[in-house]
Formats: sequence, C-alpha cells, structure tokens
Amino acid sequence: MNNLQNRIDAELIKEAEILLNECAKISIIPHSGPDGDAIGSSLALHQYLIKKGKQAQIISPSAYPVFLKWLPGNSDVWIYTNGKKKAEEYINSSDLIFIVDHNSFKRSGDLEGVLEKATAKKIMIDHHPEPEQIVDLMFSDTQMCSTCEMMYEFIEALGDEDMIDESISECIYTGIITDTGGLSYNSSQPRTYQVVGSLLAKGIDKSKIHSNIYDNFSPDRMKLLGHCLDQGLEVLSEFNTAIITLTKEDLVRFNYRDGDTEGFVNYPLSIQGMLVSVIFIEKDDVVKISFRSKGDVPINRVARDYFKGGGHMNAAGGRTEKSLKDAIDQFKQVLPEFYKSL
Repeated sequence: MNNLQNRIDAELIKEAEILLNECAKISIIPHSGPDGDAIGSSLALHQYLIKKGKQAQIISPSAYPVFLKWLPGNSDVWIYTNGKKKAEEYINSSDLIFIVDHNSFKRSGDLEGVLEKATAKKIMIDHHPEPEQIVDLMFSDTQMCSTCEMMYEFIEALGDEDMIDESISECIYTGIITDTGGLSYNSSQPRTYQVVGSLLAKGIDKSKIHSNIYDNFSPDRMKLLGHCLDQGLEVLSEFNTAIITLTKEDLVRFNYRDGDTEGFVNYPLSIQGMLVSVIFIEKDDVVKISFRSKGDVPINRVARDYFKGGGHMNAAGGRTEKSLKDAIDQFKQVLPEFYKSL
C-alpha cells in the first residue's frame, strides 16, 4: 500500500513498540455503549495482540448491539457490568491499557474511576476531537474516518500488515462502514478507500458483513422505527431541524434491546431541507441524545455546550439528567442562537 502514505507518527510507533515489548498483560477498553467502530477496533486489536503472543482482554463498560455479536472474537469480550470484580482485577494487574475509540475517561462509563486509578501504562487510539491528556501515548487523528481505519494503520506502521487476516479485516471493515454511513460521509478520504481495498483483498465478504449489520431488524425493532417516524417525529422547518422522541414506555412497549435505536437519528435527514436531526431517548435516570447534521453545521457544539457530550462536527452524542420534556425544551431554546452563530 504505497500509493498513499501511512499517517501514523513514526516516532510514536517506536514508543508503542517499546511499550508492547515490555508488557505481557493488556486490557482493551472501548467506550461505554460501544458502536461498530469501538467494538470493531477493539476486536481487531485483541486478535492482533493474541497473534503477537500477548495476554489481552477486551473489557467493555457496557453491553453493545446484538447486530455486532457475529463479529470474530465476540465471545471473548467481557462486559464490565456483568462481572465487575473480575474485570477490575484484570485491569489492575495489567501492564498496559489501550483506550480505544474515545479520548476521555468520562466516556468509559462505570469504568471511569477504575481507569483513573489504574497504574498501567496507557495508549489511546482514537479519532475524535479534543482529546484529554490522560494517557502515556496518544494516537489521535480527527482526519481518520474511524478508529478502525486508525487501527489498520497502527498495525501496518508496526510492520505487521501481513498479520491482518480475514477475521481482523472483518472487524476493521465493520467499524469503517458503520462510522461513515457506508462510506457516504465526507470523513471518508482517498486513503480510506485504499484501506478498504486492502481489506477486500484479504478475502472478506462485504455482502455478508453488510447483511449482518443492516438486514437484522427484529419485528419489534422495525415497529419501533415506525413508531419513531409516525408518532415521535417533530419537524422544525424554520430551523431545518427534526426531533425524534422516545419515552421509557415506548421502549418497554416495543421490547427494546441494546442497539435497537442505532441509526434511527439519520432517517429525518432524508427529509428535503433538513440539516439537523436529534433523537432524545428517555432511560430510567437519564435522557440520552444523539445529534446528526449535514454539511458544515457543527452540531457537536450543541452536544458539548449544553448536553455534557461532544463528538464530530456532523455526529455527536450527549446526555442530561433533566426530564425528557425539559431536555427537548432546552434544545429548542438554544436552537435559534445556534443558527445565528453559523
């Protein structure tokens, strides 16, 4: 792959090699509520480290969507909330911790305090803006379309591209397509397609992968989507914005499972003229919010400034302990000022 240069810093890779050579036991931590990129990059790294003869364990702060559980190595993932003592013992006895697809311990959910106290060396691999200085070695590049793309280049920069087999390639490809809307977002660069081409050359079946991810709606999930678009959708035409609302009762009614609302926030953007779409999901003690936008509308500023979140310019997340109604009212109140600032 010599047409476009590997973007991983050569000096940082030398430091990573030293840390990898010195360690024997490694923890891999994706962000809380992990998506395809977080799980895909974690699984790819895990399989690579096992091939290198390391003892490695993925510890996810929380459960992840059913439609990702076909991925190679899925059965090796520990869910922290299902066994806290075992997970904490492993982390505390690790020589090295990888922080994957997030750049703040706050995104580690219930593992935040555990990671803050952990004495192991830490490496971050992430593509989100505004990383916090919480690690010993930081691989951070917002120009990468996904952490999975970074993971490919990380392994390649270590001189081990030949160790990226079909299984690792499936994991990396999954993260790339789920974080780029099937390569439809502007975050996809020429190098992204070169990486994808290399993954295809490893023998992956992209039709199977797409089917596993996108063609797996349960009847309840399909009905939940229908409810969102029929009863939960509000269009604010004057601000080119759409809002989807889901209550706790809605989730119970449609037998909600982790990941069932994945991608729902994108649907309103297909309405002519819509530039922003937001979904508010009421949980027991928090309202979770996903933000999406088109073009140069920096919706992550709203997530960061008002809803304890952040992310990319066109894709961000947040949360609030306010009631569902108050959360939506707050968003509507800041919307006029936000548009004035554009």
